[in-house]
Amino acid sequence: MKLFWVYLLTKCDHAGIWDVDIDLAAFQIGVELDESKILETFNRKIIPFKDGKWFIPKFIDYQYGELNENVNAHKSVIKILNKYGLNVENQLLPNSSATDQDKDKDKDKDKDKNTKRNQLLEIRDNLKEYKEMFINKDVRLEFDKWNDYMLSRGKTYKNYSAAFRNWLRNDQFDKKDTNVQQFKKTKTGLYIAYCKKCKKKNYPNEYQLKQSSCCGVDWTPTVQQ
Repeated sequence: MKLFWVYLLTKCDHAGIWDVDIDLAAFQIGVELDESKILETFNRKIIPFKDGKWFIPKFIDYQYGELNENVNAHKSVIKILNKYGLNVENQLLPNSSATDQDKDKDKDKDKDKNTKRNQLLEIRDNLKEYKEMFINKDVRLEFDKWNDYMLSRGKTYKNYSAAFRNWLRNDQFDKKDTNVQQFKKTKTGLYIAYCKKCKKKNYPNEYQLKQSSCCGVDWTPTVQQ
């Protein structure tokens, strides 16, 4: 199933639609495949919407983020989705084949789901997944820093998940302490630091050098008498 999923993502068109050919897929992958087993395994990740055609809704978000009819690369995708009357979560597609009443209902649902609070709660509940994508980041700390940044600057976003991923990719927010060089490092890359207040020795990482975890004051590179 894992091999087939990779195969499907590489063989579908740029709108996430695959012309079903199980026999060809089985031959090219080199494994036996059963159509009913595939659909049972991937459940709503694969949507059969027409004889001989499957749709992968998440492909759109992964490949393009938010579709925009003013972006040339997106125009063809939107045209194909509208052609087949396919609805994609978190996408407001122009000229959709849905009725106006259905559109209004979908918009209300999207509006409720996409409030800032709900999006931030969803990010917070999925920090483990972000950690798997950004293994060199203290994702929980970065999430707190990002929230403080938005609050201090009055920042708002349409897609907070995409904004947080950009934050994690952007090294300009990883501002290093100008005095970090004076701290000695262990062989594992941690810093040797002492709490100014209680003199306790500790081994913080770069992000934890802001203040001591024990007393909440500055670290020092050596014990101060």
